[in-house]
Amino acid sequence: MSQLIKVDILGNEYTLRGDLDPGLLEKVSALLNERIKEVQSSIPSANKVHLVVLTALNIAYDYLLTKEALDQMEKMVESKSRKWITKLDSCKP
Repeated sequence: MSQLIKVDILGNEYTLRGDLDPGLLEKVSALLNERIKEVQSSIPSANKVHLVVLTALNIAYDYLLTKEALDQMEKMVESKSRKWITKLDSCKP
């Protein structure tokens, strides 16, 4: 069931509608505000639009790094699993 959830980003309130977990969305908005403040501390003269765009770029970059690391880990687990399956199969009578 669709619900309305309010979040605060940079002092602006946004109302979102959807099947969203309110607790998770609260964490997302807190993370976004935290990351915006980090960028703002590096570039105090930046306006809100620049802060949000730079923060989005930072988050997207971190996401892609994490996704690549996860993909590599999945490949490693798959490869090792195949090796163990082959070893186990060779032990069958």
